[in-house]
Formats: sequence, C-alpha cells, structure tokens
Amino acid sequence: MHKYHLIYACIISLLALPVEVVAQDSDWLVVTLYPSQGVYSAEELSRLVPVIESLWTLEDKQNRTFIRNIDSIATENTVVAQADSVQFRRLVELNDLTEPGLKKIKTIVEEHPLLQRRIVDDSGESLNIWVNLKYPYSEEEQRTLLTTITTALRTKYKACSVRNVGPLTGMSLQSVDLEPLANTPPLDTFKQLSKANSQYGEGALQSYSAGDILSMLNRSMNPNQVITSSEQIEQLYMIAESVRSRHLHTLASPSFKRFKLIRMVKIGAELPHISGFNTTKTHSWSANESNYQILECRPEFALTQIEQY
Repeated sequence: MHKYHLIYACIISLLALPVEVVAQDSDWLVVTLYPSQGVYSAEELSRLVPVIESLWTLEDKQNRTFIRNIDSIATENTVVAQADSVQFRRLVELNDLTEPGLKKIKTIVEEHPLLQRRIVDDSGESLNIWVNLKYPYSEEEQRTLLTTITTALRTKYKACSVRNVGPLTGMSLQSVDLEPLANTPPLDTFKQLSKANSQYGEGALQSYSAGDILSMLNRSMNPNQVITSSEQIEQLYMIAESVRSRHLHTLASPSFKRFKLIRMVKIGAELPHISGFNTTKTHSWSANESNYQILECRPEFALTQIEQY
C-alpha cells in the first residue's frame, strides 16, 4: 500500500456558506496563478492560504459577498483514516510545510481524483482558484467580479502580469446529474456508478464521482478489503458525512438515488451515452475572457505581457 493512502481518503471543502442559495455548476470564475517559486513551496503556500481566505469578504456592486465556495489547494481538507479512527485536517497545514510535508501534499494532489489537474497543473508550476458564485450574474457582471478577484490577488502578488493563455484555456468542466433507472441496492448502484463514470470519463483529462470518494475512504480504512456489501457503502457514506464532506453531498445524495459525474475535457467534447441511469441535467463551464484569468508571477515572465504558452 502506498504510504500516503491513509491521508487522502476524502477531500472536503474548508469553508462552506449557508445552503439556502443553490449555485449552478457552471457559475464559476477561475484564476490560474503562477507563483514565483512554483506551487509546492513553503513560502508560496504560506502566503496563499491567507490570500485565499481574504477573498470571502469581496463584494459585488450590490454590496453583497458573492462567493459561495472556493476550490483550491488552499481550501481543501483531507480525512485521515487509520483503522477505525477518522480525523479531519487541512490539506495545507501551515505548521507542516517541511520537505516531507510538501511532498505529501504533492502526492495527494496528483493522486486524488477530485484534485489533480483541476487544482494544480502537472508540472506544479500553476494552481487554479475556482470561485463558485452565490447569485446569477450576466456575462458582463461576471467579468467585473473576475476583475475584483484578480485585483485582490494582485495586491498580495504585486509583480505579476496577465497571461493570454493558461492551462484551462480551451477546456471545459462538465457535469451530469443522474438518477438510477431501477430501485437497486446501494452495492448494485455503486457498481453501476463506477461503470457510468468510466463511460463519462472516456477521453477526459480528469473525471470523478462519489464512488471515487467512497472507494478511497475504504482503501484507507480497510487496505486489504474491497467493497462487497450495501452495508459497507452506507457506513462509508456516514463516515464521510460525519466530517462534513461537501464534495460527497454534491456528488451523491444520502439516499444514494441522485448522483453527479464531473469531468474535465476539451471544449466541444461530445456527451457519451451513460447506461443504467436517467440523465436529468447537464452543466458546462468553458473558459472564456469573462470567467477565466491567468496571473503570471514568475520573475522570468512577470514583467511583460505573455503572448505564448
């Protein structure tokens, strides 16, 4: 077993706002940030955490805080599972940014299906800050809010320029809402969900479902056992729920009757056939100048406008 399997069974959001406002999956503003020393640097991560936390107080023209959730390396948490003990901790612990600690963070990001390229690029040079909006906004209003976010970031990252192209350029974050065709036991539904995720994720740079969270939690708690019963699935869901797994609630209802699959693909990718489920809704975020911005803070690039990637 990989020595880090015990520490990333489930990724959950650090902060969550009240649930009465339902955000759309496509209501994202995203900033790609190229820190001067790369992502996996103690100095850069120490600076990033308070910078991201400060974004929650930003307001729109109606003087409303407009951020519902933030997904980034600085706002994710891990569930540390060992035997029957489950503990909750930040992915980035400011007092554990040692060389082994940084390697551990990198391993989690690279291997956890909910993180990977959605959060940090393969080279470790850039990170993505996904801001989910609380309210519906027009394209022009989104552009204004994106400027508000990037302006706030540039007060902390002063020697930065704006790039024209980034790792999410030409990419789309898509999701599909599903309901099982039949009233099957959780174990059968779990197997169908794994098959559906394979179909949905074919050709994608990244894809994931609630099954990934439950499988990873099970491998952490029971490294030599596979999921073989509906009771195991129900127990794993309860464990993840007990530590406030926002991602799990997004991907599967507690009744295990509604699901969401998520994938990262190139813009224009076709929606594949998904067997065993009814498709009730689809969402798609595609990078454009109103919802995506790139900040270049590496000294060798930051002083001039970047024209090529």
